[in-house]
Amino acid sequence: MKKKILSVVFAMLCLTASACSGGIGDTQEDTAPEVRNTVNAEPSDITSAVLVEIPINSAIEKGLDDLSMYFTELDTTGLESVSYYMCASGAYPDEIAVMKFTSEELAGQGRTAVQSRLDKQISVYESYTPDEMYKLEGAIIETNGNYLYYLVTSDNAKAEEIVKGFLG
Repeated sequence: MKKKILSVVFAMLCLTASACSGGIGDTQEDTAPEVRNTVNAEPSDITSAVLVEIPINSAIEKGLDDLSMYFTELDTTGLESVSYYMCASGAYPDEIAVMKFTSEELAGQGRTAVQSRLDKQISVYESYTPDEMYKLEGAIIETNGNYLYYLVTSDNAKAEEIVKGFLG
């Protein structure tokens, strides 16, 4: 009787281990993020995907009309679409911006305005909340074709991985 009970318990353990691991002998591999079509990638889809993985405390989205308040040197006439999130309270420096320009050249020119924004944020937060400086010091400003993205999050590397999943 004990042998039968032990056999049943052993069988249940094997089934449980198999179910949890994806099957006996199966291996799980890390896969790269799915690369999406860069021509049709919408900035709002990209920022939404980032925010799912790396939330911003009290996040608020700002529209195209609001950009000149934050990116004071940015020429918005060449923007097709934009998605920009920031911490609404201002307590944290977290920001995510993805801008789709009409050309690569304009995206490159926009980079200067975004760098100016980052420099201003650094000067504000270094005395306001110095423990949040790691986000700004690791900020990412990159162009990819006619896209420009700006990432100031608690995990900038992960945020960039998600963006690159859309832009390739």
